[in-house]
Amino acid sequence: MFRTEIYRILSRKMVVAAMTAAFLLVMYYGLGNTVWREGVIDEGKVYDKTEAIARDKEITAEFSGVLTEDTVRAIWDKYGAPADEAKRGTYDVMEQRAVQGTKENYCNRFVARTFAELIQGEGGDAVYVLPEDLSQSPYLQGEYYFGYAGNGWDGYWDMYLVAYVLTCIVIVVALAPMFAEDYACGAADIILPTVKGRGRLWLVRNGIGCCFASLYYWLLCGGLLLEQLYFYGTEGLQVSCKIAYMPMFFPENAAPLGRGLVMLYLAGWFAVLVLVGVVQCVSAKSKQSFGALVWSVLIYIGPFAVMRVVLDAMPMEMVNALGMVNVILHYICYSTPFSYPGSFMQAPGNARLLLTGIAAAAALAGALLGSYSYCHHQVETTR
Repeated sequence: MFRTEIYRILSRKMVVAAMTAAFLLVMYYGLGNTVWREGVIDEGKVYDKTEAIARDKEITAEFSGVLTEDTVRAIWDKYGAPADEAKRGTYDVMEQRAVQGTKENYCNRFVARTFAELIQGEGGDAVYVLPEDLSQSPYLQGEYYFGYAGNGWDGYWDMYLVAYVLTCIVIVVALAPMFAEDYACGAADIILPTVKGRGRLWLVRNGIGCCFASLYYWLLCGGLLLEQLYFYGTEGLQVSCKIAYMPMFFPENAAPLGRGLVMLYLAGWFAVLVLVGVVQCVSAKSKQSFGALVWSVLIYIGPFAVMRVVLDAMPMEMVNALGMVNVILHYICYSTPFSYPGSFMQAPGNARLLLTGIAAAAALAGALLGSYSYCHHQVETTR
């Protein structure tokens, strides 16, 4: 039965096409926004792509460790200000700046965007200037670890979000017809009257749905992680989440990126399993595969859209009933599969438990409601 159900999923050309397209898009996006955009100017020479990554690692190794004001000023004294991020330009433009003696690497770019001020220079161009007093910067309180992250880890949250959303869309496309097509083609009238055609089939299909979703989640999102590890190595996993732009609850900003990635991936996996329960519930209640697909997509994206368009415009003060209801609705929306991974990362401990509890309750409710709908389907009989 397991092989039969897997074959049913993979025999649909649309599912295979969606799986392949999502995987290729994520891998291409991972390269196009990281490795292919890397560039270093050092000692009058321009490095790009993998050569830039290797050179950046060599440069950053000298300054790796707990971030201090001395580290920041040492980087600035040695390499000076990079070009304005908006004017970095192409390889040819970087070659022109290399002739002019400009130095650009991960270290001085980090200092420029984190500590420096962009002001109008004498020639009319915008230039970076490092303030004389940096003592109040939250980065320099002895908690943050600095090291080479590059575009691969600095932009990892955005890349993961793309991979995660595409994974969920593929899961919806693959699983939405699972029960609905039984009704559409009349198979339910044959399967359900059998001795083991109700409860057992429901359990098997839910298990298959969870296995398929888990395998594809780790294939796509895990493949993205392996791609970045291959090009950028493991050095960036020690860098603090705040420095690598990984969203975290603010007292945990100094935690290493590796810990943040573990939390993010486990949260995403949990959300994917919740999505399976919800989609299969919709499928069990739908009489047509297309209807199940449409409703599953709406349930996946709808809460986030409603929250941004409607709920965010309403008051959230806890002093009145309307505000309390709005807060509760926000928590429900944040706990849906679309929003859960990011919300979990940025929430405090108690809120994480609440979000997880709401998501788990939704999955359980979906399983119970879907099971009841499918197992109590009234088989049509002919006289």
